[in-house]
Amino acid sequence: MRKLSVKQITLANKKLTQLIKIGLLALLFVSSNAFSFTDLNGKNDSISNHIGKDKWTIVEIWETNCPACRMHMPSMVKFDGKLDNTRILGVSLDTKNGVDDVEDFIDEYGIKFPTIITNYIEMNIWMEKSLGESLVGTPTFILFDPSGKLVAAQPGMLSTESIEKFILQNSKTKQVAEESSKS
Repeated sequence: MRKLSVKQITLANKKLTQLIKIGLLALLFVSSNAFSFTDLNGKNDSISNHIGKDKWTIVEIWETNCPACRMHMPSMVKFDGKLDNTRILGVSLDTKNGVDDVEDFIDEYGIKFPTIITNYIEMNIWMEKSLGESLVGTPTFILFDPSGKLVAAQPGMLSTESIEKFILQNSKTKQVAEESSKS
């Protein structure tokens, strides 16, 4: 086994100390900013503020420069309000610096449902922790049942007809089960 000199050990310890400091700073940065979501006015918000409460919640993750998001958004706007037991939450990945772009996009498509803003890193952290999956791209759809339980996540475009059918089928199934348990 090769012996290291005191100088080599000291140098290795300094490098290790630097790496530990960098790692701790990165951990501090991630933990202090994890799940950093805001509304359009810069006020802290979160996805959990919008799910449950006796309504199905469709979370659509999008960004202003995403062609598929632009193609799909008119159908989501038209679908918004169609089912009384359903709400939509938009999550823009345009970061806090892109609020003007997000507001222009909302105006362009006539979006009435709430939209919160974050970035890819924060959204990916949230998805890894909450869904056990990474963010693949935009658009991505996440569906929560009326109790706030995650029931589906789908990257890529998804027809509003499919979403509606799933919600209606599962609402009826749950309603029938509740009614039969009362009997």
